[in-house]
Amino acid sequence: HGSSTGNGEALASYILTHYHPSPTQPRPPLLFLVGDNRRDIIPKTLMSSSLPAHERIRIDELEVYGTTTQSSFPSAFASALSASSAAKTRWVVVFSPTGCEAALRELGLLDEDSGRVKTGERGGGCGLRRGRRQTYVATIGPTTRDFLRREFGFEADVCAEVPSPEGVGEAIKRFMVGLE
Repeated sequence: HGSSTGNGEALASYILTHYHPSPTQPRPPLLFLVGDNRRDIIPKTLMSSSLPAHERIRIDELEVYGTTTQSSFPSAFASALSASSAAKTRWVVVFSPTGCEAALRELGLLDEDSGRVKTGERGGGCGLRRGRRQTYVATIGPTTRDFLRREFGFEADVCAEVPSPEGVGEAIKRFMVGLE
């Protein structure tokens, strides 16, 4: 249950509505197994002081993994860009905030001094090929999209409605139909 909610805010709302193990007992706490890079929307929503005390759900978080950018990523990404340089259209799909800076830097979109997207590069994508952009950027969901906006002033071309590989694929298909 709840797999169709699509993001933390919707999932928190779903949990508040559907998590009632016993109608006569308080709601037991939930254990959230999390990574080091996460939004806190679910715990804040479930434990909000704006909720009546009997509706709140305590969250116990346990960090079970950490995310880092592999030191080989910039060169591997540069190689992938080089190998696909003849393509009419190519997509860079960002699945988490962790690799955003390295990807934008390798795409040549970041100003070295400010660390923000270069003036005139606010929209997604980069590089013109036959009069149209060649490279487009998609994000797996709103967390990564919002991170790109907030930290770099970058607007991805598409954001998946459902944070899954299938959701990304659907978003790209819709975008590409609009280009033709």
